[in-house]
Amino acid sequence: MAIRAVLFDLDGTLWTMLPSDHNWDPITAIQAGALKPHFDRLGFSFDPADFVVRLVADVGATLNPPTTDHSEPSWYPCLERVLASYGHSCDRSDASLILDEINAVPFTEMGIFAFSDAAPALEALKASGLKIGAVTNNPKPAHILAAQVQHLGLPDVFDVIVSSWELGWRKPHPIPFRTALRALGVEPHETAHVGDSYENDIAPALALGMTAVLRRGRPTPPGAPVPYHEIDSLEELVPLLAGPGPDA
Repeated sequence: MAIRAVLFDLDGTLWTMLPSDHNWDPITAIQAGALKPHFDRLGFSFDPADFVVRLVADVGATLNPPTTDHSEPSWYPCLERVLASYGHSCDRSDASLILDEINAVPFTEMGIFAFSDAAPALEALKASGLKIGAVTNNPKPAHILAAQVQHLGLPDVFDVIVSSWELGWRKPHPIPFRTALRALGVEPHETAHVGDSYENDIAPALALGMTAVLRRGRPTPPGAPVPYHEIDSLEELVPLLAGPGPDA
């Protein structure tokens, strides 16, 4: 059966990974400046930069190492713990605003950039009539990731973005993929999934019956699953996805 939709991993597939040696001090300053008006309104007198450092540390300790069942812990308890350490609290709406401000720093400020082949490939796939979705373990809300897509200069072609943040489940768990398929109204055999990770992209896509496409770049681990296609450029996708699906 012909492919009707394509799902993408984001980090390492459409854009570069976060540099391991990135200097976080300028990012913390941007986040603290964005938080200051909210803190003033809420009557928080503590240093927003100190708050950001503490929150990032708490979130890091919560998310790493990842859970063995691939569940995604929420950031909200982390926020509540850090606020409590200052003797404060806030309601969920203000907590969401605070977390949005922290996560909204443009990726380019962090040294993350879109791959040069991403924009033309996305535009061509959308123009061909395919539905486009994303399934990501990037722990940010979907609306923040949609804004990051624009910051990176990528076209606004996504019909759905499924993030581990909102679902509470990470790839390779099948729930993120099934959620995206349901949102797009397609079956697994009508869908291709494109990613750079054997564990988080290729294996679960194959298990669900999707056409798994590997973006080469990482070493191949022993016993790795075999994708339907391997590509070096996303622009190779257009002719590939015009062909038959896995049940042809």
